[in-house]
Amino acid sequence: MKNIKKILLITAMTMALGTSAFAASGFEFILNVPFGMNIAFPNRETKDLGLEKNYGGFDAGVEAQIGYMFQVKEGFGISILAELGYIWDWYNYSSESATATGGGGWTLDGSYHSLKLGLLPKFNIGVGKGTIALGIGGGVKIPAVANLRYGYGVWNADLNREDGIDTVTLKRQDIVDLFSPALIGYMKFTFDYYLFFTDKIGMNFGFYLGGSFGPKVRDLKLGGNAFDFGLQLGFRFGPKA
Repeated sequence: MKNIKKILLITAMTMALGTSAFAASGFEFILNVPFGMNIAFPNRETKDLGLEKNYGGFDAGVEAQIGYMFQVKEGFGISILAELGYIWDWYNYSSESATATGGGGWTLDGSYHSLKLGLLPKFNIGVGKGTIALGIGGGVKIPAVANLRYGYGVWNADLNREDGIDTVTLKRQDIVDLFSPALIGYMKFTFDYYLFFTDKIGMNFGFYLGGSFGPKVRDLKLGGNAFDFGLQLGFRFGPKA
């Protein structure tokens, strides 16, 4: 009986210590609105057509990060988060600036409406009433709709654009048939600051840096990659570090 009591006492103490050590562990949910820019880098086949210049593109979307934060010690925790969302990306390549009277050039650009799936581990550091979170991860964007433009555009004497550019809208099956791969891979680094209003509810202010690996036209291999950067604002539910 004494041995049983000792075992029960040791078990209870172990559970109590474990509960105390991981008191801040728990479910984590973040809803973000990222918005920013990208700089595209055409591949060799695209450059061979003279489409070597890029004047910046844009990204915007909404994403949910869902997972669990494990508190390693007071003031420091590690989050394992799945990322799910919608993202709009616009990339462009040009052969000439076309910013002056009579200017013009060939252009190739595409915008993609995609489902975003990824994994984003984060390191959480408690700072005063808030938390700093550093994340690094990646995944894929699955384009559902793409709008492509290609052609020669010029500016007239009044600096009004006179386009000889064709536009085509592609659905998912069209994208699968035309591109290889029919996905956009991505990697990113995030820096976030969580400002808490309660023990588990706060606002998220941050920025991101990353890279996108764009789809290539299957036969011509036209395409490229991009460097992405921007801000993100959102809502966070979960324990402090």
